[in-house]
Parts: sequence; C-alpha cells; structure tokens
Amino acid sequence: MQNKWEKLINLFKERNSRINLSAIRDEESIKIKHIDDSLIILSDEFLLKFPQIRNLLQKKWLKICDVGTGWGFPLLPLAISLPNAKFLGIEARNKKVKAVNDIIKRLWLKNAKVIWSRAEQEKKQCDIVTARAVAYITKLLPWVSHLVKKWGYLLLYKLVSDEEYEDLKNIIKKYWFKLDWFFDYKLFDKDILRRIYVLKKEK
Repeated sequence: MQNKWEKLINLFKERNSRINLSAIRDEESIKIKHIDDSLIILSDEFLLKFPQIRNLLQKKWLKICDVGTGWGFPLLPLAISLPNAKFLGIEARNKKVKAVNDIIKRLWLKNAKVIWSRAEQEKKQCDIVTARAVAYITKLLPWVSHLVKKWGYLLLYKLVSDEEYEDLKNIIKKYWFKLDWFFDYKLFDKDILRRIYVLKKEK
C-alpha cells in the first residue's frame, strides 16, 4: 500500500508540473491536504461516529460516485483503499479527466474511471456520492441529489460555515435528504476547521 501512495504522489506531481492541476505541489502537502483529507471518511474516528457508513462500506458491489473529481481527490485515495468498490468520477474539465484517467491507468486501478460530464446530466445512481469543495450547498444539491440511491448517502467535504449549515438545513428536505449529522476535524494543528456532512437519501 505504501508504494501506491508514493506512486500516486509522484504521478500527481508529474501531471501537476505540466498542466497545473493544483497549487499544492510538495509531497508532504499532497499527502496531508489531498490524501489524508480524502481518507477522513475511512478513519476510525469517523466510522465510530457513523457506523451506518462503516456497514455500507462492507457491502459487496458498492458503487461510489465522486462529483467534481477535479484532480482526483477523494476518488483516487478511496479507490486505492477500497479495491472491492466501483468508483465513478464526474468532472466537467476534460484536461483533468484525461490526467486522472492516466493516473488511474498507471496505478493499475481496475475499479475506477472518470467521465467528462456534469453531474446534472448523469443518471447512474450510487450507494455513496462524495463531493469535495465543489460548490455551495444551494447549487450543489440540485446537481447531485438524483445520483444517490434511496437509503444511500451523500458525503460533503466542506469548510465550517454557519451560513452554509443553515442553508443546508433549509434545503435538504426538498431533495429528500435527512442530515444524519456532521463530522468536524483538522488535518494538522494550525489547520482551519473542516467538516463532513452526512446526508441520507430517504426517497
């Protein structure tokens, strides 16, 4: 597994030097701010708080969709860590689709692919949908709600914002979601406070 992380970091750095995927460029920052952040939903602390996600992750043929995949996070770290799940990334910028699919190929990941599309145009439904720093909640939910299966989960990687939290509570019922709660965390001591919203699809 360690070799996979090293190879992912090196491949990301190589692509980033050519097509400017991200402002985060050094190995330590890539590991902490991209890989560790992506994997927070697999941490013991998160799964103890949300055992329903832990149980879902044990499901055979689990389907996970990552909306706004961008430069491949959280899709790539999750696909490496969950080899028995099937991953679909949706990304609207073709240069990033090509870059991430090339990394997938060179990592020999058989369980992931990224397509050039927009979430609102896709019809495939998944058990879990992730979105990391994609859009404000009032724009994001209309784009992605139809991608989540009944009783599936939408996991939103966000920064803590009281305003967005209030807007989320006001809008989720319209799209048949229930807020199971949220998980606050920091990646390092001086980091800003981050949050994962856990939304369950009820219809």
